[in-house]
Amino acid sequence: MKSLYTIAQLMTAIEGLSARTPLSDELPLPTGHVNFRSQWLAWLSEYLTPGYYDRNNAVDDAKWAYNHLGNGKMIVWLNEAAGEDSRIIRATIVAMEEREPPQTRASYARRVLPWESAAGLLFRPKT
Repeated sequence: MKSLYTIAQLMTAIEGLSARTPLSDELPLPTGHVNFRSQWLAWLSEYLTPGYYDRNNAVDDAKWAYNHLGNGKMIVWLNEAAGEDSRIIRATIVAMEEREPPQTRASYARRVLPWESAAGLLFRPKT
């Protein structure tokens, strides 16, 4: 597996995922988003620009973006949509419950769903 994926490659992979996921669909969405896929794509579309979050030091590396995301629900959805085992998704949701602030929830999500696992699912050869 390639070690460096660009933001554009991550966006392309996300565009190919189902917006509907059984477990992540139970998580609340932020206002203005119809699903987590749209939230990911909106967030990444501004990633290499200052954008809403004023990211002046962003790098064109999907792993960097994943590891600096402060939203555990987005991490859960991405992995579920990419094909992660539902037992692992459930365990991640439980690990995030009642954690504050959101960055802490994201940290717990990444402990269970590290980038290497997500990348393996997102960028695996299609059969």
